[in-house]
Amino acid sequence: MNQSELDQIVRDHKRWLADDGGEQARLAGKDLSGAKLQGAILKRAILSKANLEGADLREVDFTDAKLDEANLKNANLKAARLRDADLSGADLRFADLRNADAAGAEVSGAKLKGAVITPDALHRLMGCRAEMF
Repeated sequence: MNQSELDQIVRDHKRWLADDGGEQARLAGKDLSGAKLQGAILKRAILSKANLEGADLREVDFTDAKLDEANLKNANLKAARLRDADLSGADLRFADLRNADAAGAEVSGAKLKGAVITPDALHRLMGCRAEMF
């Protein structure tokens, strides 16, 4: 999928969220490695098993999104909103999660080795069974 097609899906998803036509972003299993999505609104999007390795996801709103088993290795998630997102089994190794808001996110089985994460964000994830080492 090229960047132009992805940008159109994001626009359609935004319209869907506003109940103004469009359709939900369903990107499960898609190869989105290296995608540039900074600031996109992807609330409730379906990205299960998507490959987002090395993607620019700064300030993306993934509230309530399904990112289970997604490959987010080396992704830039600075200041991303991951509230109540399903990140179970996701590969977040070496991802940049500084200032990300992951309150209520499901991270059981997620791989976080080498991830850059602020103490506040890590504290919110405490108690979940994520693989840190």
